[in-house]
Order: sequence, then C-alpha cells, then structure tokens
Amino acid sequence: MPLNFAKRGFREFFMATKVIIPHPGTKQTQGTIGMWFKQQGEFVEKGEALCTVETEKASMEIEAPCSGILRLILCPRDSQVSVGDCVAIIGDADEDIFALEEEIRRTKG
Repeated sequence: MPLNFAKRGFREFFMATKVIIPHPGTKQTQGTIGMWFKQQGEFVEKGEALCTVETEKASMEIEAPCSGILRLILCPRDSQVSVGDCVAIIGDADEDIFALEEEIRRTKG
C-alpha cells in the first residue's frame, strides 16, 4: 500500500535520526570531537559535514545522515567519543525528541 503524504502530511512520517560515529576503517576506535560546523537549531542537509573527530592519526568529518534541524548536540567540543556513539540528533523542528534523548543517555551511561 503506497504512502499517501497528501492525505496524512509529511510530518507524521518524519522521525528523529541519531548521528552516529562511524568506524573509520582503521584500528582507531576512539577520538575527540574537534569542532562543530553547525549549531543546535540550524538546518542541515544530508551529507553536510557536522563536526570533526580527531584521533591520534587522523581527523575525519562526520556527515549528516539526513536533512533536518540539528536538534541536540550530545557531545560538545573536546568530548571523548567512541565508534558507535551518538553525538547528535537531527529531526523536525516541532518533533518531540525527549524519549530518544533519554534512551541515548541511558545506554551511554
């Protein structure tokens, strides 16, 4: 059954998305957030660089997995992060992200 966006509206189908630290393809599994190119509340495009993660050997840019509003930055500059960590949430401006935020904080702690 095809989705009928005209009838239901696009917002009903949008879900907040986690920004996850990917595996860099090396033995490195930890790094430090270097800088954020965007601030909370700004619109981001899919594929746009959001921040850098610096390791002992390299620096890599973390890209937005989808377009939307950068709703929450969970790991500010100089935070230690590991592969698989969620560093931010992208979503709709009016979307309730409280449950997702709590889930991330619970699993991280």
